[in-house]
Amino acid sequence: MPTVLIPRRDIRFFFTDTGALDNTTGIDYTTLILVHGHTYHAAVFQKLLPLAAARSLRIICINRREYPGSTPHTAEELRVYASGSDEERASLVSDAGINLALAVDGIIQQCALPSNGSVALCGWSLGNTFVMAAMASILSLPSETRERLQHFVKTIIMWDAPTQSLGLVSPPNAYLPLHDRDLAPTDRGPAFAKWAGSYFIHGDLSSRQPDQLSYRNVDPSKKSTFEEMPMEELLEIVDFSVGDKCDTILSQPPFASVLSALVDKALFDLEIRGAWNNAEVAWMYGPANSGFIYFATWDVERRIQAAGGNSWITFRRIEGANHFVMWDDPSLTLDALLGLHKGLTWSFLSFLNKHAFSNDLELPVDFG
Repeated sequence: MPTVLIPRRDIRFFFTDTGALDNTTGIDYTTLILVHGHTYHAAVFQKLLPLAAARSLRIICINRREYPGSTPHTAEELRVYASGSDEERASLVSDAGINLALAVDGIIQQCALPSNGSVALCGWSLGNTFVMAAMASILSLPSETRERLQHFVKTIIMWDAPTQSLGLVSPPNAYLPLHDRDLAPTDRGPAFAKWAGSYFIHGDLSSRQPDQLSYRNVDPSKKSTFEEMPMEELLEIVDFSVGDKCDTILSQPPFASVLSALVDKALFDLEIRGAWNNAEVAWMYGPANSGFIYFATWDVERRIQAAGGNSWITFRRIEGANHFVMWDDPSLTLDALLGLHKGLTWSFLSFLNKHAFSNDLELPVDFG
């Protein structure tokens, strides 16, 4: 079982790894490091793995703490999740970001990633919170770690970031089975699994009005991704026990101010941006997601406008995709992720040099 140890912290992260590419596919390959979300752990990405080598890609999937193979939280950390002060919770999230950044650095070294290759770090769903925390931690890291991350990490991708990962108050018509008190606590996890894999139909999205977003109106012609999966197979890619310990409350109002401040720091702080050596940032989403994904995307757009209209965030939509496009169409998923990484790497620095963050810069946003 491959794990990476965080020095002097006695914390290990389990990860899966497709392995180094041989000389026939190139030694300067790209490595995609994926961080999972709520309930679904690294195994949810398993259908991507067999497709990696043909794309000269190495895929590494990290299990966050509490998930199989990784170090559980301490009793004190769980107390902070459940009832800590804002200051304690901010420190907890900051520490989680440092741990993830150190884990990525440890993987770079332990897996001997090629120095002339590149890394794309990607958060999916609630995993975006932890990737943003890692981004925000860059100035708190040891200098040698910071230098390695600056050298290797060329792209940071936010994939299907929901409202909850940004610390936003959900729209009035929002619905999430994890918070449904009409469901027995033991039924909420399985209900969430079916709900999250649905294909949602929305109203007039060009209006940017929250009442046009859907949380229950699903496409009857498309089955939820895991609807027919036997429970024993579903249990191989989920852990329903973690939500009640930490993940669910992290996505609820007690953490809202902490996560909102985190987004501002990770995505809009120029010092943080520069400390990542101007690594490209991309925002990727599927239009058949629930309204939470669109609402979060609109909020980032609003923050970009509030910041003066200039942005280094590139937005991309995967047509037809729901929250589990990596399961329903793994080839499309990898092509989208790799295309974002390569496209930005080839063009973004010249884009920045040309426009130099001028106030009349047109937003590089495609909301479709």
